[in-house]
Amino acid sequence: MLFNKDGILAIDEAMMQSASFRKIMEDGIVTSDELAEQVQKVAGLLHEAEKRFSDQDLEFIEQLLVESNVMFAVYNKFELQNI
Repeated sequence: MLFNKDGILAIDEAMMQSASFRKIMEDGIVTSDELAEQVQKVAGLLHEAEKRFSDQDLEFIEQLLVESNVMFAVYNKFELQNI
């Protein structure tokens, strides 16, 4: 589920299949309304997680989100350094 058959994290592949991503990227332009809608969708999912999961599970989810965002930020910084 999280990894492909080669053991590589498959989040990019899952994102490309996401109806949200496909809809937003359909015209190649991200509008402020599309961004706001996606922010609301994610916030809604996080609120739902707060209802569904234990405090211990939520701590793990928070750490996963933080480290994923760190990875995304440093990856982008790394790519910009090499332009």
